[in-house]
Amino acid sequence: MSADDNSERMQKPSAEEALRLLFPDLSLLGRIEQLRIASASKVKGTLAGKRRSVSLGGSQEFADYRPYAPGDDVRRIDWSVYGRTRRAYVRQFWDEQELVVHMYVDVSRSMSFGEQDANKLHYALKLAASVGYAALCGDDRVSIKLFNDRVVQELPPVHGRAASPKWFQFIADAMRSSGTYQTSGHPSPELDLSVPFRAPGTLPHRSGVTWLFTDAMFEEGIEETLLSLQAAKQQVVLCHLLSPSELEPALSGELKLIDSELKTGKDIAVGHRLLSDYRMAVTTYREQLERICAERGATYVFVNTGVSLTETIHHVLLPAQALSGKS
Repeated sequence: MSADDNSERMQKPSAEEALRLLFPDLSLLGRIEQLRIASASKVKGTLAGKRRSVSLGGSQEFADYRPYAPGDDVRRIDWSVYGRTRRAYVRQFWDEQELVVHMYVDVSRSMSFGEQDANKLHYALKLAASVGYAALCGDDRVSIKLFNDRVVQELPPVHGRAASPKWFQFIADAMRSSGTYQTSGHPSPELDLSVPFRAPGTLPHRSGVTWLFTDAMFEEGIEETLLSLQAAKQQVVLCHLLSPSELEPALSGELKLIDSELKTGKDIAVGHRLLSDYRMAVTTYREQLERICAERGATYVFVNTGVSLTETIHHVLLPAQALSGKS
């Protein structure tokens, strides 16, 4: 790579360039603004926001009554109840807190598969940009980490719609740099999803919702990773991406196939029987992931990267209740 290439890669895209790269159809942004991150009805947090918490506090949304105790604010006594019962009860209100959304995007070699708009990594980043923008518009806090066998790049939590240019610029820069991510040289590091999540500082420190974007091409570690995230008090959404050519490969004859992760090759004869067995294996694996997520209380969503981003949001994420409309 030349010095000029390095200079160009290091230069961050402007906010306008980031928008053009991530959202060729800017009308999608308006539709995303009407959505929010789905979460449990009550969110426990420490910072003020627009989500109902499991704790009680000072919002304007009534929660319950409790008997008056010395030291309570007399302004919260409901005098109409006192007039009926001759007993003093204090009004309690839900404490409104923000939701913390954590995003993890798999940038291992296999994620670079797929041509142009169907490229899995580019699609995952655009989808993360969209979901993150919905979170920012909902006054939630959102962060993102890119990983292979370790976290290679991250954006610490940002908050509010005003942070959206910074959010888009980070993800657009990740798209432009997507061919530069390298593993740290561990033996077969990208075959175990749990490897990067066992590293100090990778798991979230605050409870919230975690979105994991990956093609799930790992030999092990998926269930372990889900358990680790849930132990960190996360509501998990596993977003499983495959390209059209992975779902329906247009292959035939005598071929040498190269493993995108290990760079090893294998000579095979591709015929109708092999393709049928392959499609069945893909379906079985998808069903296995869905079952694991269901058993662990996580949300599984499957994404075909040949489908438009708009269709994925409205016909995959909304029906799966990973996103919801603003009430």
